[in-house]
Amino acid sequence: MRDHIVEGVTRYLNPMPDFTKLQEQLSTEQRTPAQICEAIAEIFGVRPTEVGLLSLQGDSLMFVFPTELQAAGVIPLSSSAVAARTAAMQQALVFNRFPQVPHHTIFEQIKLNSEKPLSELPDPIQKLMSAPIKGETGAVFGVLQVCRKGMTPSIAGPDFTNDDLQRLERVARGMASVMPDLDAQQSQSCGEMMRFQQRRPKKRANA
Repeated sequence: MRDHIVEGVTRYLNPMPDFTKLQEQLSTEQRTPAQICEAIAEIFGVRPTEVGLLSLQGDSLMFVFPTELQAAGVIPLSSSAVAARTAAMQQALVFNRFPQVPHHTIFEQIKLNSEKPLSELPDPIQKLMSAPIKGETGAVFGVLQVCRKGMTPSIAGPDFTNDDLQRLERVARGMASVMPDLDAQQSQSCGEMMRFQQRRPKKRANA
């Protein structure tokens, strides 16, 4: 099974040299969503928290990474969110003027632990690419997004190009073979967190 995964990843990601670290992460059994997204961030020259990985669960999308966004809820495929449109249309999208695009802002308002915004509020997304994660049969497993954040478009960085979008599509295709494992890992982590919270002694309210 592992050899099959490595073969599939290699087919999609070679021979580009900047994919080497991602290849290594995808082909190891000890991979985590954070490690994979960090490797993807290096490819596009963004921060790890500017990479979003969502898994398709039934008729909704749920964040796998960043983990802080998991508590914000799910994204129905029937919604107008960019991630939902990406999965439903099975089409990669790019927006270099993202604030002008109608979208849900709830996920942008959540402060990520490793981010250091220029103000007390999280930096808004200025530019975003989104690609479906789908297998060779066309089945959609999730959505991969890369963005640039900043208080202004110029602070956020350069526009994404068509080459960037094509590169994201290649990365997303390579991700398809490992998504089931990441989903299982995510479910286990969520279960452990819930059991930990249930074991914690409840604080008594002050009289």
